[in-house]
Amino acid sequence: MAFVSPSPRRLGLPGVLGLLAALAACAGRAPVLIPPSCGVEAVEGFGSASMRGEDVVVKGKFAFLFRRPGLGRVEAVDPIGRTAFLMIFREDRAYFVVPGKKVYAEEAPEVLMKRFLGISLPPDEALRLLSGTWADAGAGSGWSVEQDERGRVARGERNGFAFAVLGFFPGAGVPRDIGLSGPGTSGRMKVLKLGFNPPPREAAFDVSFLRGYVLKTWGEILELPDR
Repeated sequence: MAFVSPSPRRLGLPGVLGLLAALAACAGRAPVLIPPSCGVEAVEGFGSASMRGEDVVVKGKFAFLFRRPGLGRVEAVDPIGRTAFLMIFREDRAYFVVPGKKVYAEEAPEVLMKRFLGISLPPDEALRLLSGTWADAGAGSGWSVEQDERGRVARGERNGFAFAVLGFFPGAGVPRDIGLSGPGTSGRMKVLKLGFNPPPREAAFDVSFLRGYVLKTWGEILELPDR
């Protein structure tokens, strides 16, 4: 997403000083985040990722929305704020959409998330990781999870995929900076903004518009120019 710096000439010296003071006051200040006691049914926010590996090369910002059970939406933007690609998760299927080309690919949710972040995570597990509520995953999840000295989930591993929380938001163990790794892949994701339990928006997960798009294989998607 593009941000345009105000011109010093238009703001004037007092405006510039005021802007710098505001930026200085906000620098490094993170909000206090505490998951609601009634439970986390959905998370919504904005993040950035830098991943590199055999099957994935991602660097940029994206908006995300995950809602139980099994729903998700990730929208990546280019430097001038246009949608570069869109991922929609609907329980057992996921769709990688390139609006500018009117094409899409269909995959299993874990496969598509691995191609995006290098780690195999279905939407509900992504929700748990982002909200810091990994403890409710249950023993059947297959993850081996470790806590830090304050009882916060700090790292986890399953079948060669791993995450490590490098930094938390102030509050109750909500991750802010997460290291991710998988076979031949590594990188990190930073959560820039996060909210709990936003109002339901079923339209965010609607895929009926894909009737006007062309289905492609993943290999064909990778061959698209300037996707």
